[in-house]
Amino acid sequence: MLVVKIGGGDLDLGEIADDLAALDDPFVLIHGANKLRDELAHALGRPPKVVESISGYTSVLSDDDAIDVLMAAYAGVRNKRLVEALRRAGVDAVGLTGLDGGLVEGVRNKGIRVKQDGRKLLLRDNSGKPRSVNGDLLRDLLARGHAPVITVPIAGEDGSALNTENDEVLALLSAELGATDVVSLIEAPGLLTDKDDPESLVQRVDANELEGWEKRVEGRMRRKIRALRSLFDRAGTPGPRVRLSDGRVSRPVSRALEGAGTLFARNGASSEESPAEASTSNHWLERMAEHELDVYGKRGLTLVGGEGARVTDVEGRSYIDCIGGHGALALGHRHPAQVAALRRAAEGPWFVPGSFGSPPRVAFLERLHEILPDELARTFLSNSGTEAVEAALKIARAHTGRSEFVAAVRGFHGRTFGALSVTSEAHFRKPFEPLLGDVRRVRFNDAAGLAEAVSDRVAAVVLEPVQGEGGVHVAEPAFLRAAREACDAHGALLIFDEVQTGFGRTGTLFAFERSGVVPDVLCLAKSIAGGLPLGATVVREGISLPVGTHGSTFGGNPLATAVASATLDVLTAPEGEALLAEAEPKGQRLAERIRDADLEQVREVRQVGLMVGIQMRRRLGDLLGDLQERGVLALSAGSKVVRLLPPLVISDEEVELVGDALLEVLSASGTR
Repeated sequence: MLVVKIGGGDLDLGEIADDLAALDDPFVLIHGANKLRDELAHALGRPPKVVESISGYTSVLSDDDAIDVLMAAYAGVRNKRLVEALRRAGVDAVGLTGLDGGLVEGVRNKGIRVKQDGRKLLLRDNSGKPRSVNGDLLRDLLARGHAPVITVPIAGEDGSALNTENDEVLALLSAELGATDVVSLIEAPGLLTDKDDPESLVQRVDANELEGWEKRVEGRMRRKIRALRSLFDRAGTPGPRVRLSDGRVSRPVSRALEGAGTLFARNGASSEESPAEASTSNHWLERMAEHELDVYGKRGLTLVGGEGARVTDVEGRSYIDCIGGHGALALGHRHPAQVAALRRAAEGPWFVPGSFGSPPRVAFLERLHEILPDELARTFLSNSGTEAVEAALKIARAHTGRSEFVAAVRGFHGRTFGALSVTSEAHFRKPFEPLLGDVRRVRFNDAAGLAEAVSDRVAAVVLEPVQGEGGVHVAEPAFLRAAREACDAHGALLIFDEVQTGFGRTGTLFAFERSGVVPDVLCLAKSIAGGLPLGATVVREGISLPVGTHGSTFGGNPLATAVASATLDVLTAPEGEALLAEAEPKGQRLAERIRDADLEQVREVRQVGLMVGIQMRRRLGDLLGDLQERGVLALSAGSKVVRLLPPLVISDEEVELVGDALLEVLSASGTR
């Protein structure tokens, strides 16, 4: 069952009617006519009397003149124009007001409390609150193939006409009919964090968060949010899927149902599952276990929502996400700029082979090379970090004609055969050996050992400026300079793996900037595209591969590259500069809280930017699960390191909450 509401502004009624006519499902349409009412009131010499209540709401005083004009505009003109447009489109529409047949009945308001000339006054008028809907009448009309088109006024207790908020009628009627989908079309993209910035669209709001949103927004949007709270209170679990979406675009209702605008729903309600099926994490995990080849192990959660630095599970619990997509979410979950870019890109082709031009791909490559050093001149696009490293290894062999590599102890570069060969930890490699031979490993930050390991047989030295999976170990500038010098001396390539550290994680756009050492090959992925699959292998001028010797089917697809451009736009704008500047202080505050606690079981705390590694004296055991129970999701790095990779958008308050949870868990599982 679909219920649609359209506002009272300049929306194309014919476009909306044609769109509704193309839908297969029955629908009820609710509409306003504020603009037409105001125009008619002025034309009749009965201008609306606008007042502001003490609580901050702006209203039109519904005196007798206002009710006359309201009925003329809402019921006499716009309602019939909508019926006319729908019937022309082939829909058997029936125009109604809440007054007709007592369709919507309500209670007269006590009045509007205002402050005038320093005094508080109660202005009485003909407005009211809807209390009941004649659902039987509507269901009968729907069963007969009619499409009800409804507007104000509603019927008061004495039968008089009362003005009311159509958003409240929408809530009452949708709950009465058990609507599965509700679409409210407005003259904006949806709910915006900044009402003047259409790029600040909020894609999803959980019903449990509506109270907080009502306090954040202003004007008519506050009334819409308040009405939605009422709808979810009345509808029970799981409630409808409600879309607040732009009514000015073509096919506005269809686009909303396809995902445009802001979705308001209870966690799990966007699924096609029944309420009982969608209510627990275990349900989804058990279903997954029937078919998935599980190589991850499970944490006992099914996540269905995410916003900024927080995620929510199917039961409605909220967590501060310090896993951050394993470092893939520098801007957090569903950053508005990334969401807007994805939506725009989805209107174009989703796949363009690498042998063809693609504007989103071109735009991203241009933006990327604007922020990279001039020496890094060409980029190959793939899908992931391990693919970026694979390409780098192939490039090194092809460019030098050599086969040997030098890598670092504790280094992690991926799980495919080439990348796994230069990964250090044996437990990643052993089940799949023999891999690529001729890989020599040196101790991290051992400049002398590195210089000794590089010879004229080495194709490349492969290093992470910060070892993430290895436990957050930061390369000393002298070590990276020694690597640069050794590679230059022997004609080898210097490969930096910044899959995890790139795009702001360490407080600079790229971690190599901290040392001033520029590599020959730079491997990027993770936060490059806000969680969408994209990897990049960037090479110096003069380094190449022959046409046809390498490729990636989905690499550089239009959706991922469009979002990647948005990522760079944010990170290089004042907002992003502030996030980069705050990364180190936030990370330091978190690390210092653990250091200052002087916990016996904590051996060392390592930190750079928003990468934190807590080295324990014993195995982690249930520590990550205990953190999860306290609302913080964290990673391990090996068996004795707690790793935190929160997004750059984590707030100061959330940093403190993470610190509180860490101290509580670490104190409870050890002694001072």
